[in-house]
Amino acid sequence: MRQTTDSWDRKGGSFLSRFMATKKKGGLDGVTDDGSDPGDAARPEGMDAQLFRHTVDNMGFRPKFPQPPAYIKVRTKFKKEKQFDRMFLAQELRSSNDKTQVPAPGANPAPQSGSAASHNPIWATEFSKDGKYLAAGGQDRIVRVWSVISTAEERRAHEKDESEPVAPGDEGSRLSAPVFQQKPVREYHGHTATILDLSWSKNNFLLSSSMDKTVRLWHITRQENLCTFKHTDFVPSIQFHPRDDRFFLAGSLDTKLRLWSIPDKSVAFWTQVPDMITAVSFTPDGKTCIAGTLSGLCMFYETEGLKYQTQIHVKSTRGQNAKGSKITGIQTTHWPPGSSSGETKLVVTSNDSRIRLYNLRDKSLEMKFKGHENNCSQIRASLSSTGHIVCGSEDRRAYIWSTSVSDAEKRAPQQRPVEMFEAHSSISTCAIMAPLKTKLLLARSEDPIYDLCNPPPITLVSKAESIISSRAPTEHGEFASSALNTPAPSIAASKRHTVDPTPQYLARSAHVGGNIIVTADYTGAIKVFRQDCAYSK
Repeated sequence: MRQTTDSWDRKGGSFLSRFMATKKKGGLDGVTDDGSDPGDAARPEGMDAQLFRHTVDNMGFRPKFPQPPAYIKVRTKFKKEKQFDRMFLAQELRSSNDKTQVPAPGANPAPQSGSAASHNPIWATEFSKDGKYLAAGGQDRIVRVWSVISTAEERRAHEKDESEPVAPGDEGSRLSAPVFQQKPVREYHGHTATILDLSWSKNNFLLSSSMDKTVRLWHITRQENLCTFKHTDFVPSIQFHPRDDRFFLAGSLDTKLRLWSIPDKSVAFWTQVPDMITAVSFTPDGKTCIAGTLSGLCMFYETEGLKYQTQIHVKSTRGQNAKGSKITGIQTTHWPPGSSSGETKLVVTSNDSRIRLYNLRDKSLEMKFKGHENNCSQIRASLSSTGHIVCGSEDRRAYIWSTSVSDAEKRAPQQRPVEMFEAHSSISTCAIMAPLKTKLLLARSEDPIYDLCNPPPITLVSKAESIISSRAPTEHGEFASSALNTPAPSIAASKRHTVDPTPQYLARSAHVGGNIIVTADYTGAIKVFRQDCAYSK
């Protein structure tokens, strides 16, 4: 038997039961809404939310600005004002068309490699660096990539693709504020077991790691697998080098940390780590590699040669979490979040249902976040450019913390405010917030929420275009330009003049109150929740 299996057996339990097993434990079920909102009691839970849709009649009419969406219930703890109020379900993406089965309480949600599995959990979701794409992978061994709707033409194409045959005298419905094209732009096949992690490069290359002991390389412009990197055991975590996408870091259960050279298709450097590697990361400058282990060790290495630097043990000072728990995720960022320089901080997720923020410089623990349940799953938190930590949970919720610290929190660090909402009817395996670049792209697509919140610059058109565009469409869907005895001008021929956006408009385009949170669950469902930043209008 292999060394990894022997060491696992000494810890007790099989790999699957320890790697992703769930354990029902008391959570925040008794938490009520501290934030007071008159209509909040009538709001549905996120898992019961209705999609934000509008009806379209047989003539194809749709309102420019639909009726306000139905908001979901958002709970708070240790705070009264909700920063993430007025959330609604904007879109649902399915990872497959297969029927799924929700696991019973106490069941083992460990990833299965066989095709007979009745469930289809998503274990990894990742936005591309340019904010244009969302990738997801998990149980069904397929990497799917969805494209953000970024132009008015793409929005109209989405509406056309979404349209269903409408019976005479009946009405159809359309999504009112979708974020993604409903159909994936790519579906990558090749893995023969559960996908565990994904990583985008700055040039839109995509890596996927799997329980089939391989890492595969893809590119958004290509359908085929570009390269396969073989390992001797499962690969729970991977990451592209942040400055040079010819290299990537891979952590495996064979206890080896590898720095791969993609052009050479070989390992440039490797080192032995004291325990099974369950999470890896680079620092933002790419000069330091970090490996998290099964026992809670966080190991630091110089990227050049993978020379050992130091280590910290991620654990509590006392209590049941004092022995250390498996690290499920590591993310590094410049501080403050969203900046391109400054101090470097680490966000470390672990299986003691804690998320910790460390200072890279002196390895000191600066903040600790709790409230979610992550006892045995490979759930990992993510830090957004707005300074919010978002995380899924075994209790089916999505949790959101702010990293800004008030005076009250400094006096009582154990009472760190948190907001949460019921996202799914099963384990919420992933939760991430869309980056600023995604919101900027969406704002260019005549998105009804963003356009109402921040009206776009005026587009000047000719008098002929104005008359034509004001006329009703014909039965063929074209404007009746024959009445004017003039042909309808094409987009290329029309002379449109858009007023340059003002600095105020550009500042509002960040839509600070219009966040997008993507969650995924154990059944393979992917939900897109949005915050209504145009509620006052």
